[in-house]
Amino acid sequence: MKLRLLLILVWIPCQLAAHGLRPLVWVIDAGHGGHDHGTEGRLCMEKDVNLRISQLLVKLLAKHKPGIRVITTRDKDEFVSLEARCRKANRANADLFLSIHVNSAPNKLLTGTESFYARRGATNNAVLEGARSRYIDKSELLALLLQKNYYDAGRPADRGIKAKSLYVTANVMMPSVLTEVGFMSNREDEIYLASESGQQEIARMLFNALMEYYTTTQAKTHKKTLKTLRHSNGTRSGVDALRLEVKDKPAKKDKPAKPDNRAVPDNRAVPDNTENPESPENPKKTENADIPEEKPTPAIPVFSIQLFSNSTEMKPDDKRLKGLSPVTFVKVGDTFKCLYHGTTDYQQAREELKKVRQKFPDAFIVAFLGEKPVSTAEALEMVRPAR
Repeated sequence: MKLRLLLILVWIPCQLAAHGLRPLVWVIDAGHGGHDHGTEGRLCMEKDVNLRISQLLVKLLAKHKPGIRVITTRDKDEFVSLEARCRKANRANADLFLSIHVNSAPNKLLTGTESFYARRGATNNAVLEGARSRYIDKSELLALLLQKNYYDAGRPADRGIKAKSLYVTANVMMPSVLTEVGFMSNREDEIYLASESGQQEIARMLFNALMEYYTTTQAKTHKKTLKTLRHSNGTRSGVDALRLEVKDKPAKKDKPAKPDNRAVPDNRAVPDNTENPESPENPKKTENADIPEEKPTPAIPVFSIQLFSNSTEMKPDDKRLKGLSPVTFVKVGDTFKCLYHGTTDYQQAREELKKVRQKFPDAFIVAFLGEKPVSTAEALEMVRPAR
């Protein structure tokens, strides 16, 4: 009797939502909180990063999609149990559940993003399993859209989506995804995650993914979009949705601002050296001053697959390379990075990475500009066509 009543209570709001008689309800879950710090880095703790990104995301949704009712599992630094998070979402009869987390690993070179959705058979609860069967495609769709938008924004190492039974995705009766926005254990990732600009950018990535999800599910084309994403390995959705620029564009100015570190007395202007063209700061122009200086053509970044790092170089026939050839060793600091398959085509590197991970599951993409290592995000900005 109780089970039948629960099913009715869930079914009625779903029917109302299907007919547009109630607003959509989305739950944004900031992982951890209170005494549960999550993973900890040198600069910040996971619970704080999760909360800040969720708050920024909620603001974006309130501004651009006020018709969607957004519920948060926590809006301050407090402990909320996993059971309470799921219970809150289920009682609200939510239409979507997104849990925000930060990753960590013993291998400090690991970087990137990944998203999880619950697989079938995650629990023995018939009601939950019934809901998951109805929504598993939408959960996979949301996970793919999240990874697509990380990729579009140039986040490093797209680690893909995984069907895995995590508590918060397995115990809610709606499309649900847990997304890992970076690795706190990776120094570069942590610096990015701890920064206000990084947190704002990630919030916009999440927002853009949610807008694509919203557009395709409202148009009831989510199955077609899911097929497109699967076919394109999660790089294209074909959805024309509301999008925000991930990175703020600098304001255009006629002349670049010149930094000036000199102390300026009150109500007195800094002397303008251009009035004295022969001053030491502004030497007299030479006869060739009007000839523009020839600038070297910038190098094209090369994307390689880092298999592992080692304290010494290895021979080409070393068994630890598992037959992969040719490989190169690049010394960075006190370690040698073992790199395989250099290409200027990022998509080609992604395809090759899928094959390499059959032998090296923790392999990931790195970028070099000449001999200088650069972040994947920087490299993608260099090769991305101007909009």
